[in-house]
Amino acid sequence: MARLVLVDDHVLVRQSIRGFLEESNFQVVGEASTGTEALNLVNTVQPDLVLLDIHLPEMSGIEVARRIKQDQPDTRIVALTAYNEAAYQRTLMGIGADGYVLKTAEFKELLQVIQGVLADQAKENGTRQASPASEDRNSLTEREREVLVCAGRGWTNKQIGSHLHISDRTVQVHLQAIYQKLQVNNRTEAVLRAIVLGLINSIDGATE
Repeated sequence: MARLVLVDDHVLVRQSIRGFLEESNFQVVGEASTGTEALNLVNTVQPDLVLLDIHLPEMSGIEVARRIKQDQPDTRIVALTAYNEAAYQRTLMGIGADGYVLKTAEFKELLQVIQGVLADQAKENGTRQASPASEDRNSLTEREREVLVCAGRGWTNKQIGSHLHISDRTVQVHLQAIYQKLQVNNRTEAVLRAIVLGLINSIDGATE
């Protein structure tokens, strides 16, 4: 019986998914509501698969996935998110996530993805397809460019979110996607690399 960990900051979501998975003959060996809790739990119980929300307190699901794959590469990860954006899929697949499921999906679709991932068929189901390999990994979406320009001005996540009318947690998810695409570790490096690559203009990153 496959051993799973559920990571989501909403208790009702976890309880609902847990009930469904246990009825489908999976063993849920733990739950976490924050990124830090998730890493500690995964390191302790070493599950076969982690069902991981992208938006989490303390640490984004993208960063959690990266660290899990770094420390326990054999642990499968299925990302669970409300956002149907190619950038998220591309970023998650790029760091080794095995599946990607929208929260709008039906339970049977989630079950199919989990079963496929556990059966080493993660690349064959359209629900968890990565973006085409031929796509330029250094390309930024318009939203990501807007976030990066604001970051270059020295704005906090809260200020960026207020300016772009998105939550500061969504800003962090965009930043994590940018870091992964540009292969950098922080916003300063991201701004400099984006300028070098011509993804943003040097004047965009200046303080106004």
